[in-house]
Amino acid sequence: TTERPTLKVLFLSSDTGGGHRASAESLANQFKILYPGSTYDLLDVFADGGVPPYNTLVESYKHLSAHPSQWKLVYTLTNSRAMELIFDKHSKLMCEQAIRKSIQEYDPDVVVSVHPMMTNVPVLSCEKISEETGRHLPIFTVVTDLGSAHSTWFANGVDRMYIASDQIRELAKTRGNLPDGKLVQIGLPIRHQFAVQAKLLGDRMSEAGKAYQHKLRFDLDLPHVDRKTILVMGGGEGVGSLSNIVDALYNEFVVKGIDAVILVVCGRNEELKNELEDKDWDYVVSRFAMMKISTSPRKLSDLAFKKCTIPLDTEPINGCMGGGVTKTLRRILSASSLSRQNAVHDAVSINETGQNNSVGKSKEEPSPSNNLDLQQSNSDGEAIEKGSSKFQFSDTRHLEETFAECYTEISEDYQNSDPNEDQSVVTFDQKGSVAVVGLGFVTKMAEYMAAADVLVSKAGPGTIAEAAAVSLPVMLTSFLPGQEEGNIDFVVNGEFGEYISDTNPSDIAQELAKWLMDENKMAKLSDAAKAHGAPNAARDIVKNIGDLSLQWKKINDSRDVLNKAAEALSISTIEKD
Repeated sequence: TTERPTLKVLFLSSDTGGGHRASAESLANQFKILYPGSTYDLLDVFADGGVPPYNTLVESYKHLSAHPSQWKLVYTLTNSRAMELIFDKHSKLMCEQAIRKSIQEYDPDVVVSVHPMMTNVPVLSCEKISEETGRHLPIFTVVTDLGSAHSTWFANGVDRMYIASDQIRELAKTRGNLPDGKLVQIGLPIRHQFAVQAKLLGDRMSEAGKAYQHKLRFDLDLPHVDRKTILVMGGGEGVGSLSNIVDALYNEFVVKGIDAVILVVCGRNEELKNELEDKDWDYVVSRFAMMKISTSPRKLSDLAFKKCTIPLDTEPINGCMGGGVTKTLRRILSASSLSRQNAVHDAVSINETGQNNSVGKSKEEPSPSNNLDLQQSNSDGEAIEKGSSKFQFSDTRHLEETFAECYTEISEDYQNSDPNEDQSVVTFDQKGSVAVVGLGFVTKMAEYMAAADVLVSKAGPGTIAEAAAVSLPVMLTSFLPGQEEGNIDFVVNGEFGEYISDTNPSDIAQELAKWLMDENKMAKLSDAAKAHGAPNAARDIVKNIGDLSLQWKKINDSRDVLNKAAEALSISTIEKD
């Protein structure tokens, strides 16, 4: 039997974010599937063979990605043509010999770069190795960005460059002068399991697709298999922003009557996972209800959680705020301490007759998310005069603190009140049933994405590509300036998602509620996602790289045979002479 061809593959990458390593591993897995017996290694060429600042790449990334404004500055400066030229010349001068030595130690048949910083110098090193050995060492670049990419990706000396979008094609041609013949547009390489799930899922909006989702949810041990399922991923976001998004989703679904399961991928963030497990979700709904009331000028007689039009001086009906609870709320709202805090942007005067005067009220009501985070531009709110019939709200500390105080005092009054008194005032007309599940480190991401109806995530290219592969609509909430901005365009222009900043969690929740309540909208989003997905991209890229590499290996082996034959012929000729 003929031996099956194998390859020694060397991947060049760095742990600046998980996406590069994930791409390398997805490609490596396909090499093992398509070319059994093949081996691979992963090399960070600057970790050992670099000099400052190149050998501090990983540490610098961790710092900058946690400080977006600094990241944007560095990214913008280094993406200029002047800095591109400086980097190219300096890195080759300082690092090329060490990088060439590192590559030679692995003695690969093919080199594949999946990192923008590891193209220009390795291309030169492979050229020199080819000259020294007489065997062509092919090098390929797999660009792991979707809509925008740093100029360092586009070194012209590669054998082929694999890209995922028209936007990257244009950048490769303008910034790297690469000809179309070297550009292969397939998609972003993602894990093989996504191709498996995409095939099993089929059309997620069909009856068969929904039945498969129910099966997946059962296998994943979700609390409900027949509810709308939202997958929330934080990526590099902090606990605060992600937690606020989940709170807003919970409240919106409850209010809108959407039965749902919210899956929150916490990873190794135990703080967030514990917070979600211990959270008082009834309080979350009450807090949003109070914020909604406070941001709309109205009479105190309207301050109830069900429709109530009974004046304050009459006995409240069932469902209205009354008794000791009403007195408590009146006391809190009219206390002088309130002058120190409220999240209403505009000063609202409330007089004894219940008439409201809004000063400079904007057309758009501030959302609860803005209330939580926004600092008022004018911190000098007018103080409340003692005994005055008027008072003003001023935003000088977080609204959540006041509502926490309000909620606590109301709860205490409720617990200590006369059992015969109507206490329905502390209950809320909750229409939707919502379960929140905090997930730890997820190893079955393909299954979770196939089981979900919507993904909420930062604009990471790998995550977007994975979602599109299983036709999953996407709500993007944050991005790294420069590097990930183009990924938002890829999603929005592709019409399979939207971007709303994580500073506006209520807007995110409201938009998602609209999607989930509109089957036609969900079908359009899903179809568009599927059209932009490439679940088999890793397989197709590896097949192309592998076939070209085997051809070069065959040519190189033939050259070796010819060179040995020529050498033998030369020796025999000398002996005859």
